[in-house]
Amino acid sequence: MIRLRSGIRSRALEGHPWILGHEVAKAPPKERSGHAVVGRGPKGELLGTGFYREGARVAWRRFRSDIGDFDASYATQAIQKAIARRKTLPSRRLIWSEADGLPGLVLDQYGTHLVAQVITEGMEKHWSMVSGVIREELRPEGIWVRRDAPGRKQEGLQSLPGHIIGNLPEEPVWVAIAGLEVPVDLRGGQKTGTYLDQQENYEIIASHARGRRVLDLFCHNGGFSLRAAQAGAEIVTGVDSSQSSLALGRQAADRHHLRVKWVEEDVSRFLRSPRKGEFDLVVLDPPGMVKGREAMESGLRAMGELHRQALRVLHPGGLMATFSCSHRVGRGELLEVVKRVACEEKRGLRQLGLLSQASDHPIDLFFPESEYLTGWLLEVE
Repeated sequence: MIRLRSGIRSRALEGHPWILGHEVAKAPPKERSGHAVVGRGPKGELLGTGFYREGARVAWRRFRSDIGDFDASYATQAIQKAIARRKTLPSRRLIWSEADGLPGLVLDQYGTHLVAQVITEGMEKHWSMVSGVIREELRPEGIWVRRDAPGRKQEGLQSLPGHIIGNLPEEPVWVAIAGLEVPVDLRGGQKTGTYLDQQENYEIIASHARGRRVLDLFCHNGGFSLRAAQAGAEIVTGVDSSQSSLALGRQAADRHHLRVKWVEEDVSRFLRSPRKGEFDLVVLDPPGMVKGREAMESGLRAMGELHRQALRVLHPGGLMATFSCSHRVGRGELLEVVKRVACEEKRGLRQLGLLSQASDHPIDLFFPESEYLTGWLLEVE
């Protein structure tokens, strides 16, 4: 059993699935690290059952709200429930860690192949059993298993090379994402292959692209660029510093005869060129710029300068789709950055829509960390 200290304001008492190390009054024996233990409040209140991790910042991660083990029966029910709440799509996130009652497991599907990311000690110790349930329930041709997420370091786990369960092609696989068949590098792609969290936003932004001059910044594999071109944009420019990512975008554009200008360059350097008012729709989807509380001030300042540059290349009356992929910089913080810079640049703003992570990345309202991708669609005067 793990018990909360008396007098501490732990979010676990309000439904959050974590107990932090400094909140613990009574810890289990060290040999229970990586195994299921019951969590209780300072007065003995039942918090549920979760994985305990000796010495980690997050000492306990709840996977169920009652008392019970993490066994094949539980894993089967949790995985079945996760699959049932998703739409049937060729590409989708099937399991989203704590939000699906499986702490430390992220599982994405690309047609007949899966990519798994194992992050916590609890999932590591139970992976053999869990992977067996996954194979039984989903019958994939192959699974690429990754153990290199930054979260492993917080758990005190080493990053390890990926490995294959079943059969997995060495070359990228072609699979439909948001209605367009694109190549995905299962082994070497970002995180679990590619960014499925934007799948629904591709269609939203594409619906505004017809006849516009579109700039897709930090375009990665060209998710927004390709759909904008398909939707009838006048010109499309995709900018990213990764040669391998752009290569996949080019392959998709060639297959579907889509006209996209791919630019391999640092985004800030690209924006510093004289391009005032050159574009009618700018998509700004940078990597996380705030990695921790200590980096908040510098990260927000960098985000502000990035938006300043993007506003300058946007024609009056144009649209901006801007995103934050860090739960530390939510929708409100992102909007404050944009408003401040727009005010300084003497540009007006009108809200056209709210943007979020795809619905197959479910948000647990008691677990704000499960919501990490937020955005705005704005009209800029």
